[in-house]
Parts: sequence; C-alpha cells; structure tokens
Amino acid sequence: MECKTCSSVNVQSLSLFWESLPAGSPLKKRYAPPAEVPGQLWQSLLAVAAGVAFLSSGMVLLGVLLAVAGLVWGAAGRAAGERYRGALSEWKAARLCLACTRQF
Repeated sequence: MECKTCSSVNVQSLSLFWESLPAGSPLKKRYAPPAEVPGQLWQSLLAVAAGVAFLSSGMVLLGVLLAVAGLVWGAAGRAAGERYRGALSEWKAARLCLACTRQF
C-alpha cells in the first residue's frame, strides 16, 4: 500500500503501530483507540422495572415517568455503544504513513 500524500510505501496499520509503542510514549495517547463507552443496560432496566413497580402500586405518574426515562436512557446507551463500535472499527481499519504521519 502506498501513502496518498507522500507516495511512501512505509505504511502500517494504525492499531498495530499503537500496540507496538512503548508504554511511556507520547504517541500512545495521540494514536489511541476511541474511549470505551460504559454500559448502562442494568441501570436503564432497573429504572424501567422501578417504573413498572410504581405503576402497579398505584403511583401512575411516577411509574410512567420512570419507565419512559429508563427506555430513553437505554436507547441513548445503545446509540452510544453503536457509535463506539463504529469508531473502533474505523480505528482498526485505519492506516498510518510512517513517513509523513498521515492517517487514512
């Protein structure tokens, strides 16, 4: 593979380059993979379950609010997870020119 900017053939996978860097290297932070998104599934399921419990006990407004909040929270967490997986797959597929440090 050839760099599109400088035509160098000294191109490496970004993930392999990052893994080969020593722990104290300042480049380790620059070329790091995207930050992982913390899972929120249990919290959103707990909010939905609490909402259903409040609904069954007669506190309708609070139950509906908690259930809807749990569903929205779960959907937002799922969307964030999808964005993270997309960014991680782009990072794994990226190449780095070792001559001009261009990523493509």
